[in-house]
Amino acid sequence: MSFRKYDHVERFGTDEVEGIEIGDVLVFPKLDGTNASIWRSQPYIVGTGSRNRTLSDESDNAGFHAWVQKQQWIRDFFEEYPFFNIYGEWLVPHTLKTYRDEAWGKFWVFDVWNKEEGRYVHYDAYAPEFEKRGFNVIEPKVRYTSPPTEAQLLVDAATNTYLMQDGSIGEGIVIKNYAWTNKYGRQPWAKIVRNEFKEENRRAFGTTEKVGEKSVEGEIAEKYVTKALVDKVLEKIKYELLNEAVKEGEYIDGANTLHGAAYDTRAAHLMHSKRGKAIPRLLQTVFYDLVREESWNFVKEWNNPVIDYKKLKNYTIYWVKKHHPELF
Repeated sequence: MSFRKYDHVERFGTDEVEGIEIGDVLVFPKLDGTNASIWRSQPYIVGTGSRNRTLSDESDNAGFHAWVQKQQWIRDFFEEYPFFNIYGEWLVPHTLKTYRDEAWGKFWVFDVWNKEEGRYVHYDAYAPEFEKRGFNVIEPKVRYTSPPTEAQLLVDAATNTYLMQDGSIGEGIVIKNYAWTNKYGRQPWAKIVRNEFKEENRRAFGTTEKVGEKSVEGEIAEKYVTKALVDKVLEKIKYELLNEAVKEGEYIDGANTLHGAAYDTRAAHLMHSKRGKAIPRLLQTVFYDLVREESWNFVKEWNNPVIDYKKLKNYTIYWVKKHHPELF
């Protein structure tokens, strides 16, 4: 096992994180220390890293490597979970000096990478076990049950008092959506850094649940991107994939000659084996059908609304995933 650099966190609003706020969103406080990581490099040996390099006795980073090597419980943990890379903030003085005394000199976990699955582990999945085993885990500030607006996220960033002394505000927030990937197939998180705007507010500890302020695009997608619509498009694509497979010589039996379980099994196999083509086709076709078949309806219902079609497409993708999570 070896060092894996932590993925770059993009500024909210950039092309790389377009649509990250659409879905089940967790907003975490952003700490201002030094980026650090740990992993099992060999049996009972824990590797350590900074943001860009592997650490060692001769080349440490603010004492993090030396601290980790003294922690027998971390070595024991990795013997049970050798497939994790654990990322966190080694909280030593950086720009902000106003954290509470008891927060300094600790490793605060903010992400866990599963090397076997090639993805980040959801906070809900890793946090209980990690806390039980002695790790300091950064808790989400807000859990949105529907997509937040940018204004709401700005307020969340301006009210980050996590681990701060009374009267102090933290660096900002990190926005995570574990079910989302960007249009390039990557999964970068988004950040809003507080010094980019002026609003301040008083302390607000703990995780709260909020309902995002709905946009017209979100309301249209919620109403019209139904499971029935997605199922109709999905069946059409399965049928097309079966007939394409016959033309390419993969199967003898075409879609017209298969029925019941045989049809379902073969169609499911093709959806999986050709998902690189099938999934984009599904998402694009649902969006096409929404615009083609329902535009006049939502023009009347929302009284000639101004529609951001890029945003509407992102909401469409969200509801397709919501109706058929097993495909993603």
